[in-house]
Amino acid sequence: MAAISKPARQNLAVALLTAYLSSLARQPLVTKACTTATLNFLQEEIAQRASGLRSAEISNERRAAFEGRPVPKKSLIEHVVNKRVLQFSLYGLLVSGPLNHYLYEVLNKVFANRPKNKLNTLLTILAQNLIISPILNSVFLAANAVIAGERSVENIVKVVRARLLGMMKVSWVVFPCVQLFAARALPPLVWVPFFNSIAFIFGTYFNTQGKIRALQAARAEEDEKDAKRE
Repeated sequence: MAAISKPARQNLAVALLTAYLSSLARQPLVTKACTTATLNFLQEEIAQRASGLRSAEISNERRAAFEGRPVPKKSLIEHVVNKRVLQFSLYGLLVSGPLNHYLYEVLNKVFANRPKNKLNTLLTILAQNLIISPILNSVFLAANAVIAGERSVENIVKVVRARLLGMMKVSWVVFPCVQLFAARALPPLVWVPFFNSIAFIFGTYFNTQGKIRALQAARAEEDEKDAKRE
């Protein structure tokens, strides 16, 4: 198979970006929801594999089968795609994508008729980081806890409270710089894919770290139970 030349790759990338931006202009809500669903699918898949959670689950199933203990039955779709990956993708499609869209729609309407100057740019960034970002991050953490199997509202709130501040500290350091860079160097037309890319990277990192902590806590609890049996 002939290798694709660099100009051809660039033309393909430009064509894909043009098609995406065109879809974003025609159907912003649907495009953002589908984009978030796709990125969440990839994010959860990467986080499960990078954290070792997927390997741990497979090992536990094999160990249970070897010891004659019941192994959780999987539906047909779970043999094709991991259940939590699918749930996280649906969360992006039905919750995160639309919520992101409407929150920024409100923000854009608030600042729509204001002159473009340093003060209004600063106010926009503050609104994004002090209002929108905490809402989106809180919903993300709550959804992540539910998808992981938590059903107690009290425990879900505890998860959000325990992890939100650490998540926001990173957001407050990184995203104002990202937003200033976008405002100065990029046309508004490409802000959505640019911010999606940055959010995907950090979302994957936090998701992976959360799974690592949960896996370590589960192993510590299991070791404690084994020690008590002995």
